[in-house]
Amino acid sequence: MARVLVAYGPTRVGRDKAGQERLEQHILSTVGDVSQALREKGHKVETAALRRDPGRFLAFARRFRPDVLFNLCEGVGGDASLEKNAVALFELARLRFTGNPCLALAVCLEKSLTKRLLRGARIDTPDFVPVPPGEDLAEHFELPAIVKPALSDGSLGISRRSVVKTVAALRQRIGWVHRRFGQTALVERYVAGREFQVALLGNGAPEVLAVAELSYAGLPKGLPRICSYSAKWHPRSEYYKHTNPVVPAPVPDALRRRLEVAATRAFRLLGLRGYARVDFRMRRRRPQVIDVNPNCDISADAGLARAARHAGFTYADLCDRIVQLALE
Repeated sequence: MARVLVAYGPTRVGRDKAGQERLEQHILSTVGDVSQALREKGHKVETAALRRDPGRFLAFARRFRPDVLFNLCEGVGGDASLEKNAVALFELARLRFTGNPCLALAVCLEKSLTKRLLRGARIDTPDFVPVPPGEDLAEHFELPAIVKPALSDGSLGISRRSVVKTVAALRQRIGWVHRRFGQTALVERYVAGREFQVALLGNGAPEVLAVAELSYAGLPKGLPRICSYSAKWHPRSEYYKHTNPVVPAPVPDALRRRLEVAATRAFRLLGLRGYARVDFRMRRRRPQVIDVNPNCDISADAGLARAARHAGFTYADLCDRIVQLALE
């Protein structure tokens, strides 16, 4: 069995009504889930937080001498854009780690670059235009559209107002992203069809664990069918109550196969490793990639764990398999 150091980056993104720091509590819960699962498999496990000054973390790693780091760093010091930097540190220190390498994380964080690479490989993705801060949309764009921060994950900045149907609303939302996040706004054609998530596990030849469908049944009329920030982090919201995964997705075998093939191609194209999730929307019976999520949420109640259970893995099996993939 292996010596495993579970590495995580504490974050603070607001507080709930009880005063609890939402994302930090989620991350600490995931650290507990993973640590317990690995101990069940006989691994020797320790945990360590990676903060902006990495000296203490590296000193602890040197003392513990892990065979592998189980990487749960979603950022550093509350900055999600530094997720890739945490992995760069592991690479520079020659520490073996789970999940995706620095380059893959950097590419997938930059949504416009990801979409250009997908287009270049003839993997369908909705039409898009990046609009940098200080600029306005310089060309006509077909509406409705969805406007996202181009360098964020976890659905940050995505709400009912993200889907726009007029030029005035489009420009207003672009300006809001610029002011609120200080980064490029990604304007993307809004695809209203069914939404699917394909979970993958592996290195060069990943296994598809499951194809899930996100159901928005019961969501009040007038709210666009999107996986918003509220759907993930606000339990009392309508989005949270009515955004539900269906595993496996009720689809014909032919469509399931198309989704699996497209997800696997995207995984290989972007240099992914370990585990990831590829999200799709259907447009005119064609699946289009709307997001690629390396190192997706691995908590015991999240989508990857549900997909793994569908494939016959216990949660402990899943965490152990991720360690074995890193050791390869």
